[in-house]
Amino acid sequence: MASEWVFELGGEQPQLAQAELAELLAAAGCEPAVAGQDELRLRCILARPPPPGLLARLGMVRGGGELTAAGSLEELEAAAAAIDLDGARFAVRCAPGALELRAVNQRLGAVLAKHGRVDLERPEITVRVFQSDALELVLEREATGYRRCLEHHLNRRPRFAPVSLPPRLARAMVNLALPSGDGQLLDPFCGTGGLLIEAVDCGLAASGSDLDGEMVAATRENLRHFGFTAMLEQGDAAVVVRQMRPAAIATDPPYGRSASTAREPLKVLIARFSAACAAALPAGGRLVLALPDPALLPQAGFSELHHCEWYVHGSLTRHLLVLERN
Repeated sequence: MASEWVFELGGEQPQLAQAELAELLAAAGCEPAVAGQDELRLRCILARPPPPGLLARLGMVRGGGELTAAGSLEELEAAAAAIDLDGARFAVRCAPGALELRAVNQRLGAVLAKHGRVDLERPEITVRVFQSDALELVLEREATGYRRCLEHHLNRRPRFAPVSLPPRLARAMVNLALPSGDGQLLDPFCGTGGLLIEAVDCGLAASGSDLDGEMVAATRENLRHFGFTAMLEQGDAAVVVRQMRPAAIATDPPYGRSASTAREPLKVLIARFSAACAAALPAGGRLVLALPDPALLPQAGFSELHHCEWYVHGSLTRHLLVLERN
């Protein structure tokens, strides 16, 4: 049965957040159709609710839940009286607007407390109230990975030099590479393992490689630190791709001042790697990667699904490319 859902997109890169959300929902058979968008809030009609665990994979989406009621505060109170939380711990969070936040939280909380327990610190269900032309009541029954993946932030890892992707960006990349969650995901330039950490945390079967044995050791140490495991090996990216023939690839090739390409020109390395991906990936398999210049990547054999930009600093903007094997 179709229902309307409201999602809050992260502000770091809304285009990327929307792409990640749409791909995961589509892969799960939810058939998302955008019903409206207001700044960072996206309203969608879903043919079926997201399966358990899907929202927890999201890295760039702050939260999301089913739209339960819309109208005045009195109408929301009436709707809340019919919601059976089955004794679950809950918290009411009202977004800024014309009404005083504390009053809204207290009035709705008092109604919902008849069927649940107020817990502002560790709620199982978050009741969101958005203020626009009408108030909207949204039930979030599963948290996204937006905050969780920050537990893997660079300053919480034993190894992160010379460089690593922000966790939310890494999480979005692995989700865009393998939205269904089925099959083996490979990062053939694994560095210190940022992409693999997020892939394993999302429940994906992941493996990685790097030409530098020290980087493989760093990845292994970081994975172990979080209680994760993945198949790792040292080797040339193009060779590993051809040997492993994964279902999908998500990677951040070496570039920038701190990166090493073993003296191979970056353009030559990327061209060789791209050819290996085109030969090894199955039809419909995805290649997701970050590059300082998209012109470095020959896209022969691929169709471009998404292209987003992630500003790093004055001399570097990452281009996120999501390609699908023809």
